[in-house]
Amino acid sequence: MTGTSAAVAGDVIVVGGGAAGLTAALVLARARHRVTVLDDQTHRNGTVDEFHGFPTRDATAPNRFRADALAELHAYGVSIVRCAVTEARSTDTNVSLSLADGTTIHGDAVVLATGVRDELPPVAGLARRWGKSVFNCPFCDGWEHRDQPVVVIDAAPGADHLADMVRSWTSHVTVVSASDIAGLIGEGQSLSHVELRNGTMIPAKAAFVKAPVVPRSAVARALGCNIDGDGYIVTSENGATSNPLVWAAGDVRRPPPAPHQVVLAAADGSAAAIAIHKAFVAHSIGSATVHPALHR
Repeated sequence: MTGTSAAVAGDVIVVGGGAAGLTAALVLARARHRVTVLDDQTHRNGTVDEFHGFPTRDATAPNRFRADALAELHAYGVSIVRCAVTEARSTDTNVSLSLADGTTIHGDAVVLATGVRDELPPVAGLARRWGKSVFNCPFCDGWEHRDQPVVVIDAAPGADHLADMVRSWTSHVTVVSASDIAGLIGEGQSLSHVELRNGTMIPAKAAFVKAPVVPRSAVARALGCNIDGDGYIVTSENGATSNPLVWAAGDVRRPPPAPHQVVLAAADGSAAAIAIHKAFVAHSIGSATVHPALHR
């Protein structure tokens, strides 16, 4: 008797090479689908030395995590294309993505794990310290700066709430408006002081920034997916979008107050991959039916 795996195997494109996309690709490949990962290499944590809160991977460098994941994916025959998507379109049964190198990739289903980007304030010395001594998430980096003097940089609504959270790790917290800062001071990428425009020097071993976060949802828009008012992709619990061929995973579908962490992005990728495989098994992929929970 012929097994069912070959009958339901499909071509799935994963857009995004972070934790969500790489996990989705792994789960799909192990379900015997043909998987292509498109990675434009604009990772949110690209300048971060290490991430935390992921069992067995605590204090892992993001670059190391990605390299290990790619090695695993190669073993399953996953194709990795390091290129940006420039155009996206879909029919009732197929998705086509045009790339910056002039090629076009076709798939039966797509996982959008495109993430978000931080709009950092134009403070002198901040950009080169991003992920080194300047951060955005105390759950990711608070432990390393416990009981140390830190500054919370107010560049978007919610800075006071962020400061309250940071005080769980240290009582030495000063909130400063980004517009009042002349620059960040310290040797190399370390931080020792925050200099204000009036000449005041505030001691700080780290800074946490509350800045605007922008979802990278251009591909989702091009594919007709519902997007909320802040640019996040609207999905069901398992990542299904309003386009029946498209799922989303990771930060790009997690608007505030949902937290953004590597371990949560990975879980999202797994959930989306399992949902896609179930759709193949049910022969529902390729239909023109909008996911009922998202039809508006």
